[in-house]
Amino acid sequence: MNDFIDQLKARIFEGGQITFEEARRLIEIEDRADLDHLLKAAWEITFHFHSNQPAICSLVNAKSYLCGEDCAFCAQSVHFNTEAPRYRLMTSEEILKAAKVFEAKGIRDFCVVTSGVRLTDDEFEGILKIYRRLRTETRLNLDGSLGFLNKERVQKLKEAGVRRVNSNLQSSREFYPKIVSSHTYESRLEALRMLREGAVEVCAGGILNVGETREDRIRLAFELKPFSPHCFPVNILHPRPGTPLEYQPRPEPEEMLKTIAVFRFIHPHADIKLAGGREYNLTEEEQQKALQGGANGLIMGGYLTTQGNPINEDFGLLKRAGYQIPKIQNADSCKPADDQRPLPTT
Repeated sequence: MNDFIDQLKARIFEGGQITFEEARRLIEIEDRADLDHLLKAAWEITFHFHSNQPAICSLVNAKSYLCGEDCAFCAQSVHFNTEAPRYRLMTSEEILKAAKVFEAKGIRDFCVVTSGVRLTDDEFEGILKIYRRLRTETRLNLDGSLGFLNKERVQKLKEAGVRRVNSNLQSSREFYPKIVSSHTYESRLEALRMLREGAVEVCAGGILNVGETREDRIRLAFELKPFSPHCFPVNILHPRPGTPLEYQPRPEPEEMLKTIAVFRFIHPHADIKLAGGREYNLTEEEQQKALQGGANGLIMGGYLTTQGNPINEDFGLLKRAGYQIPKIQNADSCKPADDQRPLPTT
């Protein structure tokens, strides 16, 4: 197996790609020594194509309202009785405050996220005003995750200063209907095509441990290949009370580490970021192994409805994994974003 892994690594170094069947062979590795070799090879691929500067970003949950979609993992769905906070679109002042907190800590990528399948016209105009203000009052790279868009909205976002837009595929085409019935997989693929045509950077990944198989995981990665995502966030289910997946057991950490390593073989050029659920499912040591086995970044400061590690702890994690961290101000006072941003009431 080691020779097989090294052959694939050498091919990738030379600009080649691995096949689906080769990825399936990697994802089926069981032997611990083979897994360690796979992680080491993924680490080498990462640093062949990326620097020791970690890919880090932060986000603000700018609208947490009742979403009409029925994604089984999501606490913001109207279909499930959860305790997720409910509020309409935050003001530009509130979002700017959150953005400046992250900027002061050395985080340069900032994503504005809204719940729901799409924004109303009034909400979208409000988002554009927010981005214009962020562009003039911060030096952040501006990203968004704003539901389904059309060509006109993609262009307006680009003109307002948005660099990158997130639209996760979540899972494989085959497994998707088991966790979402309110829209189709094809609609998610069409959203990615629109982003590519609009010449904005693509952020697209998925969520693990929602009941999928190993093969589903690599099918997800291959579905994303035509879109060459700049960023590939890897979420691991953090079961939320009230959702259909609230009793889903934690995955085996080795399965998650192996999956991330195989994702690196499939997407050598993407920034693979450990995202939501990493703290719940992986110990700090296991997160460090992931950062030394395929992942090269983190989403920091909290997620949509859950908190994350304190930012200074995550910088320590990155440093121990061999990355060069930015200089930050008042690191000891860094708290998760959910503690930092206000939660408006409707």
